[in-house]
Amino acid sequence: MHPWEAYQGIYLHIPFCQHKCSYCDFISYQGQDGAARARYVKALIREIRSYDAPLPVSRGATVYVGGGTPSLLSLEELAAIFHALKEKGYLHSPREVTFEANPGTVDEAYLRGLRALGVDRLSLGIQSLEDSELRLMGRTHTADEARHIILLSKKVGFTRLSCDLIYGYPTQTAASVEASLTELMALGPSHISIYGLSVEPGTVLSHNLRQGRWILPTDDETGNMYDLIMDRLVKGGYERYEISNFAKAGDKSRHNLVYWHYNPYLAFGAGATRFDGRTRENNPAYLAAYERGEAPEIECLSPAVQREEMIFMNLRTVRGLSLLDYEARFGRSFAFDYGLQIENLIHKGWAKWEDGHFCLTPLGMQYGNLAFEAFITTD
Repeated sequence: MHPWEAYQGIYLHIPFCQHKCSYCDFISYQGQDGAARARYVKALIREIRSYDAPLPVSRGATVYVGGGTPSLLSLEELAAIFHALKEKGYLHSPREVTFEANPGTVDEAYLRGLRALGVDRLSLGIQSLEDSELRLMGRTHTADEARHIILLSKKVGFTRLSCDLIYGYPTQTAASVEASLTELMALGPSHISIYGLSVEPGTVLSHNLRQGRWILPTDDETGNMYDLIMDRLVKGGYERYEISNFAKAGDKSRHNLVYWHYNPYLAFGAGATRFDGRTRENNPAYLAAYERGEAPEIECLSPAVQREEMIFMNLRTVRGLSLLDYEARFGRSFAFDYGLQIENLIHKGWAKWEDGHFCLTPLGMQYGNLAFEAFITTD
């Protein structure tokens, strides 16, 4: 069986947070009390139990608990959710179980409880190790709390730690980004995700920029940050394997590779999106609508859209697009379908052929969105 013929991952969305960050447009809600969280967990378990997957679920399907801030749920609530997955036959011997946590929301007992539930990887929302930047981002933790959660996670036995950093935020400089990155690398997480700031409509960040209260770094300044990050991570022993993601040997995110390889995945929760290779189901984003059990929106993808999405998702990775996988999945030749686009990207120095794969060069990754657009039709 090909990997695209079974669900390879399961995503669980926990849409609660203590305070919505100024840059965040994710589906998340602040100020919800314990009763609201309990109602949501009940609805989430009901969805899991009632959903009949149209494809088989791989015995090794990864699990990712994201948000929001999943660590606002109790261990008992998490145990009930995992039990529902097992009851349904969706959770067997996962290749990886990732849990998102924010500094300041967990203690040693909670982390030990996560390990007892089978969580073997933590994704920590650090974002910066400068207190002034964290305050401007609307983060609820301090730099000291970020340092503490990394050390505490390692103490209780989490060897697989992923930490996020943002660059290009108002007030950030190349020097401050370098200081955060250097200190983070010294703390020793096995995986680091680096995200260039994206200004999303409707966020506090977008409003303050429009009002002139905040100013973004210039393109040259963010370019310097980018170059510095690429240099420091490689010298620090982190391998780039996707546009924004770097890992020590053997510690790539197995769950996120499901997305980037364009394989099917299940997803449960408010606003969650699942994908079977041909259709996407988008759950209601509003808590009340989700808890009422309103039906998801269903998006049927044409064969052309499936091909385009497979191409640009795979091109996010250093590995790139496998020509054999493309042909096996669609019964067509990638080189025949996209000869002109391939030639143009290679001519620009943005792409190359390597070991039966078409992949972006480091320069192509720097201009990733423009490279992806080459494969998107407008008709």
